[in-house]
Amino acid sequence: MKPSDIAKKTLAVLLALFAAPLIAHAADYSLDGGQVHFSAPDAWTSIMEKHDGDPQFLALQVSGAGAATDTLARITVTTQHVGDAQAFQQFVDAGIAKARRLPDYRADDTRPVPSGRRYTAQENKQKTAYLEYYYYRGGLAIQVRCVRPTAAPAAWGATFDAGCSAIAKAVSVAQ
Repeated sequence: MKPSDIAKKTLAVLLALFAAPLIAHAADYSLDGGQVHFSAPDAWTSIMEKHDGDPQFLALQVSGAGAATDTLARITVTTQHVGDAQAFQQFVDAGIAKARRLPDYRADDTRPVPSGRRYTAQENKQKTAYLEYYYYRGGLAIQVRCVRPTAAPAAWGATFDAGCSAIAKAVSVAQ
């Protein structure tokens, strides 16, 4: 077997291993009467929910970041009814202002995110990575916010980031 074939097979196995937790035993979630819908692994435990009124949100705890961190790895999806694009921009601006108030906030423009932004800040005296996505559709402003410790193992971080992106992709489209 050629080295390039071995590398391709190794990459395929690694991708399958990282994707398996995202596919196996997925739980379905929805907000705003099903207008926003996504799935997440059963192991990602719902820790807070608000399914009535405005805004609505769901927070999932993602375990496995390692014992060396006090930061709670989590993904939150928030929806809020907005009247127009200007109100959506105010929703985004409020999210950005909230982020900038975090201790040791640092924007991370090294890896641009379509419809989103990356940054780091301190949480529980530990460096934490944030990834936020913003979408506007059907009179809804939607934010997906993914928070994880930067000290987590690289393989776990890759799985977390893939799950975050999958949820963001799911909520960005009408169901």
